[in-house]
Amino acid sequence: MLGWVLAFLGSLWIIVLAWQRNILWGLVCFLMPIVQFVYVAAHWKESKEGFFIQIAGLVLMLLAALTGVPGS
Repeated sequence: MLGWVLAFLGSLWIIVLAWQRNILWGLVCFLMPIVQFVYVAAHWKESKEGFFIQIAGLVLMLLAALTGVPGS
């Protein structure tokens, strides 16, 4: 559960940053989440915190799935 929340919040953080930069960036990041990685690569200094939070959540979800934690 914590992994999902972290991944969601990291993704939301990146979408908000993209939206603040340009409405088109925000819209594309919202509709096509894979574009968030392109945005992060293009604007690393401002978006690295959200990216690391998102990755931490994904790692927690992966660990929960591999260890068989109930509710994962």
